[in-house]
Amino acid sequence: MQHFDLDELAAVVAIANRESFSAAARDLNKTQAAVSLVVGRLEQRLSHKLFERSPRGVRPTVPGETLISYARRLLALESEALEALNGAAPRGRVRIGMPDDYLEALGTPAIEQFALACPGVQVDIICDFSRKLETLVGSGDLDLAIVTRGATQQGGLTLGRERQVWCAAPSARPELLKPLPLALFSDQCRAKPTILNALEAAGRSYRIAYSFSHLAGILTAVEKGRAVTVLPESCVPAHFRKLGIESGLPALPTLELALLLPEGAKAPARILGQLLLPHDKAPVGPLTAANAA
Repeated sequence: MQHFDLDELAAVVAIANRESFSAAARDLNKTQAAVSLVVGRLEQRLSHKLFERSPRGVRPTVPGETLISYARRLLALESEALEALNGAAPRGRVRIGMPDDYLEALGTPAIEQFALACPGVQVDIICDFSRKLETLVGSGDLDLAIVTRGATQQGGLTLGRERQVWCAAPSARPELLKPLPLALFSDQCRAKPTILNALEAAGRSYRIAYSFSHLAGILTAVEKGRAVTVLPESCVPAHFRKLGIESGLPALPTLELALLLPEGAKAPARILGQLLLPHDKAPVGPLTAANAA
């Protein structure tokens, strides 16, 4: 009868999380050769290839995705058992950063679940642009962050992709004006150049009517019918009009979201990080400090 070795499963999950054998090896305090050997032996025993390498990184195969889902659950149960035996609940505080347009759709649900799982932990939320958040995580001034990846970046754990949507107030038609009045984030916004480049490529004249450092200002300007804006689809208010190519506005590239969670992060940060991961990457089972392992 075959049995899984939890160290092997930990290696598989680490590779899936980091999308890299070398980064997973660093997380596990092993050499890359040792991690490759562990995975190779497991693949041979299971008669399935678990990962495919490509210039964009390492991706699980279909059998790999299946195993990873079960591996997360098994590792979570092991950690939960150890946590229950120790009887310790996390305390202290966790500092999380994110652009404020992701706060309601992504941050708030996870933070509410975290508050139930870890009532003794204070949550500090810092909203800023992705570039600044990356610096704060790197300097240790943030424990974790949600960021928009740059075009050439691969760091962090992939949270998913967001469609960018043109939108306007329900009772105004600023999209008919020439030049097109825009309400956008300031130049620190990583998505702003792609928006302006798309307009220029489409030959659509525009003017930046308003530039804001926070989402509230953009929403106010759009609500009053004075400008068109672009938001991640999950962040568009329900009563706003979503504008498509029929409005003469160009298609926009999708945004890639990533979770920055440094190596050696403390338990509260790891727990909150797991809550932010998509369901197919997060552990299944009772939510406790054990799930952060």
